[in-house]
Amino acid sequence: MKECPYCHKDLPDDSTFCTYCGKPLQKVSMQDLEKAKEKLEKERENQKIDPSLKHNPRQNSWSKLGLMLFLISLIGLDFIVGSIVGTLGMNTRFVFIISMIGYIGAIGCGVMSFVIDHQDKKRGFQPNGNSKFAMVAIIMSGYIALLNLSTVILK
Repeated sequence: MKECPYCHKDLPDDSTFCTYCGKPLQKVSMQDLEKAKEKLEKERENQKIDPSLKHNPRQNSWSKLGLMLFLISLIGLDFIVGSIVGTLGMNTRFVFIISMIGYIGAIGCGVMSFVIDHQDKKRGFQPNGNSKFAMVAIIMSGYIALLNLSTVILK
């Protein structure tokens, strides 16, 4: 640990700026700044972020919520609760109907993630939702929901 010479807070050894007061801990040369700028540009290219868009202060967590709803419905309700109810000899249709509600919610959350990203992009901000999580939530929830509907609920 090292100490900030300005505010005297403890910082990790590899810190170049104080996380509390924001002041540099060592002199930064123009060469170091150019290297950092090049590194940032490479990261933007790898992430395919449009450099003309502004940083987005708003968080888009709909895709993560959709993925969580999908996993809770699949693992928690379909596998665990469905297995327990089936083992007890009870009708599992009610459990699968409840999980259908979770899958529909996951699809809705995935769609909301795409909608919010589209609105942010139109306003000039970078999209910050995870489109891969949203796509998994939509496609997998739709598939499992149709599977439950055709094999268990409508049986």
